[in-house]
Amino acid sequence: MHDAYNHWIQLIARYPDLHDVYHRGVHDFESLEGTDRGRFFALMHGEFRNFEEIYHLKAKGHLEEDVWRGWEAAMREVNGYPGVQAWWRLRSHWFSEKFVKFVDQFQQTAKPPQGFREAVPDQRLTNRSS
Repeated sequence: MHDAYNHWIQLIARYPDLHDVYHRGVHDFESLEGTDRGRFFALMHGEFRNFEEIYHLKAKGHLEEDVWRGWEAAMREVNGYPGVQAWWRLRSHWFSEKFVKFVDQFQQTAKPPQGFREAVPDQRLTNRSS
C-alpha cells in the first residue's frame, strides 16, 4: 500500500504540470477546465483510492495504530481543502459506503489545512532586537 501512495506522490513531484494542476485544484476546483479538470479528477481518484485502502486495512485490524495516526492526519488535512471537498461531492459515489461516511465526517469538521505555509519566525531572534 505504501508503495502505491509513494508512487502517486512521486508523480506529482516529478511532473511540474501535475503538481500545478493538483495545487490549483485543491484550492479552487471550479477554476479548472478541460484537460486540467480531467487530470485533477485522476489525481484525486488515485489519492482517495489509496486512502480508502488504508481505511479498510485499519477497519480490518491490519494496520498498527501508530501508522494509522499518520494516515489519518494526512486524510484530515487533504479533506480540509475546498477543491477536494468540491471533487468529493461529485465523485464520492465511486467509493464504499463506510469510507464515504468516514470522509464525510472528516469534511464536516475540517479546518483549513496547514499545507506549506511559511515558517513562523523564531521568537528568540525577535526578542533579541527589543
